[in-house]
Amino acid sequence: MILLRKLLRGLLVTVALLITLLACMLTYLWMSNRDLPMTYLEEKYGQGVQRVKVDGVNLAYRVEGEGPPLVLIHSHFYTMRQWQAWVEALAQDFKLIRFDLTSHGLTGPDPSGDYSRARGAGLLAGLLDHLGVERASIAGSSTGGGLAWYFAANYPQRIDKLVLINAPGMPRVTNKYMEKGLPDWAGHAFYLLPEGLFRPFLEAPVVDNSVITDDLVHEFHQMYRGEGNRMAEFHRMRAWERGDVTPHLEKITAPTLVMWGEDNPQLPVEHVNQYREKLVNAALVETRVYPDTGHVIPLERPAESARDALRFLQGATP
Repeated sequence: MILLRKLLRGLLVTVALLITLLACMLTYLWMSNRDLPMTYLEEKYGQGVQRVKVDGVNLAYRVEGEGPPLVLIHSHFYTMRQWQAWVEALAQDFKLIRFDLTSHGLTGPDPSGDYSRARGAGLLAGLLDHLGVERASIAGSSTGGGLAWYFAANYPQRIDKLVLINAPGMPRVTNKYMEKGLPDWAGHAFYLLPEGLFRPFLEAPVVDNSVITDDLVHEFHQMYRGEGNRMAEFHRMRAWERGDVTPHLEKITAPTLVMWGEDNPQLPVEHVNQYREKLVNAALVETRVYPDTGHVIPLERPAESARDALRFLQGATP
């Protein structure tokens, strides 16, 4: 009996120590990954960034270069800085307009809580109004591509040419959240991701992991920790729009270039033909497939994709 009591006492002490250790670990993860003030991030990464209030959203944007306007819309989890190589390649030919989507980078959460494509397109229209731009060409990567085709379909009077880079919308995606959505508890887990776990997260959609540098991992983790961004991102992912996008694509009349990574692990390359089939009213549809390339073409094939975009955007329209 005495031995049993000692065993039980030892077991309780062990359990208590494990619970304490777990609580300490979770507290450390929470504190070391707490939100970063936007003022801190803007001082560190916001060189040249301007702001404008559009329907309650404090949009962060940059305008560079001279020429016809070209809007660059970044991928999911990335920021406007994703386009730096394109900016350097195209600034002498275009007035480049790039901005951070809501729940991303220096823009932060949307107070309305609306992360739909319709809301994003309205915010983009407001930014163009602020800049005095009536019409522009648009290039969008991944999530930015989804916003680009939605804008082209619903604001046809404001679009010249369209570049879709690994854009979502077709069936057969491999991302579980795209198919089924996220459970309620997942939002809290966003606050427990240390920087060390961010690298495999960024490496997963690309073919050549060398493009994911230490500096890139650090920057993206810091932007991810921007005040309010993580919970806003959780709500964006939960609001992921599913369903047939054909009615939108059939409304697009702008000449369109579809770029795709042949080894895209998230959106298979056969989506290229599906886009071609659904863009039935576009004045022109060109496609470009990059071998040994994944989901983030502006990062994986920056120079080549910028040249292809330049050729298409400066080409004659049928």
